[in-house]
Amino acid sequence: TWHESLFPVNGVVDAFDRLRVPKRLNLWIGDHAAPEGAGLLGAAPGAPDPVLDEAYAWLDHHLKGERNGVEEWDEVCGQVMFTYVTEPVTDPVTGRPTGARRIVAPAVRESRPTWRDATVGHELLGLTGEGAGGTDGRLVAAGEDGATTGWRRTFLAGVDTEATAMGEPLRTGQAEWKGDPKTYDTRKIDRRHALAWTTAPLVPADGGPVGRRVRGVPRLRLTVRSTVSAAGLIAHLFDVAEDDTARIVTHAPLNAYDLTPDRDTTVTWRLQAAWYDVPAGHRLMLVVDSKDPLYGDASVTWTQTGLGSPPEAASFLELPLG
Repeated sequence: TWHESLFPVNGVVDAFDRLRVPKRLNLWIGDHAAPEGAGLLGAAPGAPDPVLDEAYAWLDHHLKGERNGVEEWDEVCGQVMFTYVTEPVTDPVTGRPTGARRIVAPAVRESRPTWRDATVGHELLGLTGEGAGGTDGRLVAAGEDGATTGWRRTFLAGVDTEATAMGEPLRTGQAEWKGDPKTYDTRKIDRRHALAWTTAPLVPADGGPVGRRVRGVPRLRLTVRSTVSAAGLIAHLFDVAEDDTARIVTHAPLNAYDLTPDRDTTVTWRLQAAWYDVPAGHRLMLVVDSKDPLYGDASVTWTQTGLGSPPEAASFLELPLG
């Protein structure tokens, strides 16, 4: 699953790429066991279940020799996150909305001959240095007007913020799978303990409804400076609507050790893979803080972490596009 809390998708993809046998990778919305759980428990016997139906078809073909179309499958098939159509759930007694939603049209699935075929290009976004008084920096075309280098911003480390990978392992992903992904209010992310950068509203090149088609593994480079010898960094990438509410696209942690206090160290890390359509008019927001309940971290509470972009090592977010 895209938002795995136990076996992150990048490790699964890396292992899958090394296999030299007939293989198939299905990637689903949600968290560990959310897609297959109901079917394995027999919750809806006889109902269509693409997760288990495709697994059984694969076994029928490769173990029993059945000619059932599996031999024509591409190696990779992924659901595009949150492209399902949902409607509010109402209480059967009162008729009032319960606050939950249910899926009335399934999420889009895309097949690719190999994992590498999912990504057809990259967009390099530079990080600008605005941020005085808690305002956010910008994500812009790398190198735009020189605004993406020569800056440093700081925050107080060791304190969690509203920017988290998930509300609760497994349960948040179960809700995603059922059509009710977690909503974040980006205004509540405490900028004393996090730094944020945001794009302008995304304009699609083809005039269609999708501002960006994220397909693959984003990459982030930052220059870090700490008042101590270790720093924890958690990067979160959000899809932000016009009302400043957001859904999470992807995230990833990095612990930097053996730092020389008050000296710059440039670090690069991969965020977890994502297939996500950002609607036209929405913005992408990158938030970097120092703690997340999902991870252990190297952060030291109330120390100061600085992030910067020196000219010789400009900070960037590399988006994979499909």
